[in-house]
Amino acid sequence: MNVFRFIISIFAYSILITYSLQSQNGKISLGAEFSSNWSRLSNAVVDEKFEKSAHSVLRLEYQSKSRFSPTIGIGYLNTGEQEEVELGGQLGIEKIKLQHNYNYVVIPIGVNINIGNYYVFPEIGVGFNISNKLKRKTFLTNGDNESMVEDERLNGGEFNKITYPIFLTIGRSFKVEKSIISLGLKAYYGLNQVVRDVPRDNHYYGFGFTVLTKRNTYHASEE
Repeated sequence: MNVFRFIISIFAYSILITYSLQSQNGKISLGAEFSSNWSRLSNAVVDEKFEKSAHSVLRLEYQSKSRFSPTIGIGYLNTGEQEEVELGGQLGIEKIKLQHNYNYVVIPIGVNINIGNYYVFPEIGVGFNISNKLKRKTFLTNGDNESMVEDERLNGGEFNKITYPIFLTIGRSFKVEKSIISLGLKAYYGLNQVVRDVPRDNHYYGFGFTVLTKRNTYHASEE
């Protein structure tokens, strides 16, 4: 089955379920989130370092009078790590910087737990690998730099096509007219490996800052 057709079908089905909840005493909000993160893979083997990464989501949330609000969304997760190889001037090269980036389309579901103006937001999802990129930056002894981006190639193992991420966000919400803006800290972890059938236990993980904005777009019927 085509991955993108499956993703669209799941999201469309979730919208239908969400609309059916309007008959209850609640309301539906559509929101968007963006987080800037630092990520890497577990069990470093050559002193790998954190890499800048990002996560964005378009999300539906069912809000009721309860402090618990179920959510479902569709988004993009970029994660990875970087490493540096020092050559000390050999072949006219000071060092080579390698940036590994793994990219997924993700469908997270979760529960937004509101505690006054603060919130705790756990999610679990399924993701589909869409690309794996390697950016190679070479620092030359004459001060020049050379950069190139290519598809990541493996010496062994195989990229997992499906990933299962978990997310946890803690933050504070602010009401701005008819919208709600939330600022928080986000952390995530991949339950399965990025590359399977290799000695390294390579689960991605990351943490960073997130901004979420949402606006009430559908209102439930009043009792």
